Amino acid sequence: MASGEREQILADFQACTQLDDIETCIAILDQHDWNLMQAVQSVMSQTDSPTGSVPQPMETAMLDRPLGDEYFSSGILSDPVPWRSDANVIDAATNFDPGSASGAMPGTSGAGLGSHNKRMLHFNVEYRNRNVDVFIDDSCTVAQIKEQLSVDLGIPISKQELKGWANRKVTDNALLRDLHLPKENTLFLLTPDFHQIEPTATTSSSVIDNLSRNYNLKITCKENSKYHQFNLNFPGTKTVEEVKRDTYNVSDIPVRHQIWTGWPEAAEDSKAIGCIGLSYPSHMLELTRSNLSSTSRKTVQEAVHEIEISEDEDEEYFQDSQVYDDSELFSHDDHTGGRRKQDPLMPESVKDETEALEHFTREFRERYGETHPVFYVGSLDNAIKDALVVSARERKLLAIYLHHDSSILANVFCSQIFCNVGIVNYLTTNFLTWAWDMTLETNSARLITMATRHFGSVAANQIRSYKPDNLPVLLIISRSRATNEVVDVIRGDVTVDELMSKLLQDQEVFSQQQQRDIAEEAEREARENIRTEQDAAYQESLEADRKKREARLAEERKQQEIERREQMKKAEEERKKMEDEAMKQAIEASLAKEVPEEPPQGCTEVTCTLRIRTPDRQMLLRKFYGSNKLQAVINYITSKGFHLTDYKLLQTYPRKDLSNEDTNQTLEALKLCPQETLILEERT
Repeated sequence: MASGEREQILADFQACTQLDDIETCIAILDQHDWNLMQAVQSVMSQTDSPTGSVPQPMETAMLDRPLGDEYFSSGILSDPVPWRSDANVIDAATNFDPGSASGAMPGTSGAGLGSHNKRMLHFNVEYRNRNVDVFIDDSCTVAQIKEQLSVDLGIPISKQELKGWANRKVTDNALLRDLHLPKENTLFLLTPDFHQIEPTATTSSSVIDNLSRNYNLKITCKENSKYHQFNLNFPGTKTVEEVKRDTYNVSDIPVRHQIWTGWPEAAEDSKAIGCIGLSYPSHMLELTRSNLSSTSRKTVQEAVHEIEISEDEDEEYFQDSQVYDDSELFSHDDHTGGRRKQDPLMPESVKDETEALEHFTREFRERYGETHPVFYVGSLDNAIKDALVVSARERKLLAIYLHHDSSILANVFCSQIFCNVGIVNYLTTNFLTWAWDMTLETNSARLITMATRHFGSVAANQIRSYKPDNLPVLLIISRSRATNEVVDVIRGDVTVDELMSKLLQDQEVFSQQQQRDIAEEAEREARENIRTEQDAAYQESLEADRKKREARLAEERKQQEIERREQMKKAEEERKKMEDEAMKQAIEASLAKEVPEEPPQGCTEVTCTLRIRTPDRQMLLRKFYGSNKLQAVINYITSKGFHLTDYKLLQTYPRKDLSNEDTNQTLEALKLCPQETLILEERT
């Protein structure tokens, strides 16, 4: 088996069994030859047995301290629920054997996981402040996911709306494998039409029946950004006050600091839980600690102490029985004294938008806790640029939150709706959130001025018309055809599900437009790239032509320079040749005058007759006196144009170069008399 396949089977096994110890998981898989179904079945059978060796996780969270028997006797954890694997894991394992009519888990003789070409999918379903993990086979339908959520959350299938299907319209009958989903998925559960059913006037027998029932309260406790799940069982005769006291024992949140969500409207501390309309057999509640600093808590205690004195109430009653909404002590001005006025989210003294948003974020966190939307710290102009005036792939919707401290809905919306974990996560992922406080007139006027500049007069007039009771609102801003426009206005009187539904709808519409914008942007970039490539090719061609032209001109200039130099050289040679010729002619004329006269006819002195053969086969004939010197012969042949610098004067027999002889010797001494034939030969 390949290493990658083993890693995949190990990951699926851990997801199904919730076992974190990798060595234990590998040991179990080795025992079953890495057959996932057999290994999962063995773990499931062991967890059902009280003597099983595999640890048994509890649905309740680990407590910080051990619980005594008194807590079990009072109803808390009185009937611990044995751990079971997620029901969808059983269903998924059943569906792995398509040939089984009963749908039972395959035995040891069954085929492995890979032989059925099925995948185990993980769905992280966000519902309000809860995350529910669903592991299910891709051969199942969407309706089977809702069935599991109905078991875990107690919400009827008909009231469930699942969002987050990658812009698809998905029906309950759709097979998961047909949706081509990845292994890890995130969905959002909305229940806009689901409300807790409150009891009406009933007969005494029905009241007695309700009081005799045991109610299972699933309490999600949030503290310091951490979640704990408590599964508590109470008889119907328990009062709401007693439930709150007992919850304090396991959560360490005093009654006076408890903030509850999910009680029916008929819930009063003195009433039994069997008479207030709780869902049976399970009811979901949410518990958080009030976000008060130590100074604020001291102020609350002082206020409570004053109430104690005035009403002669027991201190223990106030500490353990009464539940005070601490935020009410600070949400309004009390000019009669005794209550401190809260700091505004955005004071009038801020100098610019960045400073205003920094103060807004700081005060919002002080009021409503660490879990809140991430507000953009900067000017509205920069927020628009970062959210909308970017490439289509990086674009986000801009959510503008408008707040007013005088609004009745402001505190409820911020604490219960706007700071809901699911809302915060979705806004952080898909939106850029910018906020403004309109409590003060000056800040309101500044916002209207900014809205006029960025969104036009219509949107600015709409914001100007908002009264404190119309706030808070969430403006959803998108960009179309280079203009910013308000595409949705979400008022503060919505529920968590309604707000999430509106955000999902806005995001879905935006995603469709974004895909079109991405396609158009890609086409535009492709055209621009083609144009850029064409321009680059054209510029490259121009550059090549320019270089060719410059090379041709350089070659022409070089050739012209060579020709000019050759002409100058020729001219110099001609000039020099002419000078040499003139010089030679002058020398010839001068030497011709120095050639002695020929001896006359009948001369009795010794004479010498010389026949001189030239290179062009002419013959020079001349008579000299025997007493004449060799220089006289040389002067003669030079006067005829044969200079000894270019020619040699040779005697034929014996062969001798007379050019190298002493020119002062006489012809008679050289034995050239009475006659001799000489040869002129060009020097090489």
